Amino acid sequence: MRRGWCAGVLVAAGAATLLAGCDGRATAPPSRDATPSAVSEAVDVPPAACPQPPPPAASPAPSTPPGLTPDPLAEPPAAGAPSPPARGEALLEAAARRVAAAAAVRRALPAFDQLVASAVARSGVPGSAVAVIAGDTVMYERCSGVREVGRSDSVGPHTLFPLGAVSRAYTTALLAVLVGEGELRWDQPVRTVWLGFRLRDRWASSETTFRDLTAGRSGLPAQAGMELRRFGYGRAEILRRLRHLDPVAGFRTESASQDALVTAAAVAAARATGVSWERMVRERLLAPLGDRDTVVTRGGLLRSRDRVAPHRCEAGSMLAGRPPDESVFAPSLGVAASLRGVETFARLILNDGAVGGVRVAPDGAMAQTLTPAAAVASDGPTLLASSPGWTLSSFDDRLIATAEGGLESGTGAVVTLVPDDGVAVIVLANASPHGVWLGRALARTLIDLAVVGIPREDWVSREQAAAAPGERSRGLTLPPLPPAAAPPPRPRGACLGTYADRYYGEVRVGRAPGGGLAIRLGRGETLHYMPWSADVWREAVSGTAAVFDVRAGRARGVTLTLLSFDGRRGFFARVD
Repeated sequence: MRRGWCAGVLVAAGAATLLAGCDGRATAPPSRDATPSAVSEAVDVPPAACPQPPPPAASPAPSTPPGLTPDPLAEPPAAGAPSPPARGEALLEAAARRVAAAAAVRRALPAFDQLVASAVARSGVPGSAVAVIAGDTVMYERCSGVREVGRSDSVGPHTLFPLGAVSRAYTTALLAVLVGEGELRWDQPVRTVWLGFRLRDRWASSETTFRDLTAGRSGLPAQAGMELRRFGYGRAEILRRLRHLDPVAGFRTESASQDALVTAAAVAAARATGVSWERMVRERLLAPLGDRDTVVTRGGLLRSRDRVAPHRCEAGSMLAGRPPDESVFAPSLGVAASLRGVETFARLILNDGAVGGVRVAPDGAMAQTLTPAAAVASDGPTLLASSPGWTLSSFDDRLIATAEGGLESGTGAVVTLVPDDGVAVIVLANASPHGVWLGRALARTLIDLAVVGIPREDWVSREQAAAAPGERSRGLTLPPLPPAAAPPPRPRGACLGTYADRYYGEVRVGRAPGGGLAIRLGRGETLHYMPWSADVWREAVSGTAAVFDVRAGRARGVTLTLLSFDGRRGFFARVD
């Protein structure tokens, strides 16, 4: 009893330390009430210019603060060692660790603010919003730049940013609320509430749980179902077609990023409760938090007057666009939030379901979203694992949980948690991929500053260089011209007709101007191909091929290399 009382006193003392002198919220040099324009004046960023490869920036050399407390990933005690501390002692140690971490973060903030200003300027993003949280306290905020190039509207703490794949973490937090209140179980087979759910493997179909879907450990290839949007299919049709896709890994053996399967988990939760995902997020997650900014539909985003435009760099300039329609996979991609909204959400996760004394989920329920579920295949030296909605790794000998997204939408959102220390770094930006590597760099910078007092590397340059190769091309690509000795193209008449694949559905091949072929994908996009050599045709935009299997003057099938990648065959057999 005495130990529990001591732990409670230390937690209270730590909270008092965090709040002392900052009225509950420490910010960058402008106060919390400073206008967004006043904040943005701290960074002089030409909003329309794309960043060039930056020279390494000299890091400030503040006095080295004491590091954070011992490594949360340390080896467990050896056999025969003393038993783990009692619960009271564990609470005491956890509280002490968070207090020490908060003190180290506070000492790091002056240097961090200088580096944020420099990093944002080097990134070239038109607008950004950055925050640092320790425990249940927002210790730092900085909003800078404009919502859209060519306009003067400034980014503020309530400006909405599309979050992309960070939306998965919102969906898994909702599931944690439902689990905590006894309406679902993480390890409950999905087919107990949704009989129509199926994968290719019969056993996997019957055994797949909510944890499997949200941690990406189904065995399906990465981003299964995403390419079906090009065929014009809706959510229900895409989820139905997953049963025709072959797995590329063993069930529950490793994790792969999946937006369709997180969406399937949301659909199953809606079937179990009789309430839509959108309504549950608003009523069961956002409303108890007092979050009036966050929206979960595209209509809600477009109705907002305080929202960023997505930007992409083309020909050396940042060009603004409109937010894409992510309605099909809204539970994975469709949430848009302000800096204040994401701050509240991060506090919810860090504090296991409670924010400012308001408990949204029962004690212990939210911690399951940060529990490792499967290993993630990685090309780098860092070991990765997945949990429901998050990617887990280590940095500076600390457990790190990351949610990031927005690459496709022209925005970048990165939420980085150090769960054992109770620290979070949030970076939102309205450019892609610049916002993502900016967010990664600033998280590593803050942790370095808090641990050793100075960044160990120029993280902006490193993360920008890592992002430079861009997205891996999909499928076989062809050069614009065939080899000199290649046979000439054959007449296109043999290729015309209708072809089908169980996973993708139908494609229809027709004539296009200039002697080309127009290939319609289901009821969606139409791709245009020009003759290349023999029975091979080339698509000008992607450089990918359409290879026809012609026998006796008539094509029996066609392989679209644009759709042949990561376990997808992309072969369509003639059906007419």
